[in-house]
Amino acid sequence: MSKKTERIFGIHAVEQVIDKSPEIIINVWMQQNLESDSARALSKKIKKLDIPVQSVNRATLDKMTKGQRHQGIMIEVKATVTKTETDLESVISAAENGNPLYLVLDSVQDPHNLGACIRTAVAAGVTAVIIPRDRAASINETVRKVASGAVESITIVTVVNLVRAIKQLKEAGVWVVGTAGESTTSIYDLDLSIPTAIVMGGEDKGMRSSTRGECDYIASIPIQGDIESLNVSVATGVALFEVVRQRKNS
Repeated sequence: MSKKTERIFGIHAVEQVIDKSPEIIINVWMQQNLESDSARALSKKIKKLDIPVQSVNRATLDKMTKGQRHQGIMIEVKATVTKTETDLESVISAAENGNPLYLVLDSVQDPHNLGACIRTAVAAGVTAVIIPRDRAASINETVRKVASGAVESITIVTVVNLVRAIKQLKEAGVWVVGTAGESTTSIYDLDLSIPTAIVMGGEDKGMRSSTRGECDYIASIPIQGDIESLNVSVATGVALFEVVRQRKNS
């Protein structure tokens, strides 16, 4: 596999590519004798695309995916390019007449967490996910697998300068809410029914000070018991669906 291609595996992730971007698929590997209904349905879709399909045993797929859960299917696709910082303006412009919700991820380095955050963002109806180019996980095969096809269902903007991106959001009338466990302000006490960007910090140190300084509010998620903090993907879900709840009730 060249650097200009990517591998995507797992039934849901592969199905999303087939449904949304079949033109980027180059090769398909399917495990022999797959019997599940979902696998059969996927096989029928693949046959209609006139794409080479290689039938292999499970051990071969295990090796190709480095032991990750592939569900008997893997595809090779032309590498896709996420939107760059120059596209953030167009994303903001397209949403200016609505009530956008952005998810900003500051230094999330675990691809499993990134994939889970993206999947949750799609479920919550997020307008776009904004991630930094450096010192953070990028969109790769692990992210796509964990996201189960969500990467193809949402706009992901990769920016060179996260602080500058946050300033652009604020200039467009978006309120920026950062999250930190030590804050005495609960996220449940904020008005999130207006255009909002939720900023989540990285796994170890949370938001960087430069990012924190650009936030309009810093809020915490109240936690009971002896747990000090939530996993970033879990906290993302709590924060985003509080926005969903408020907007539904308003």
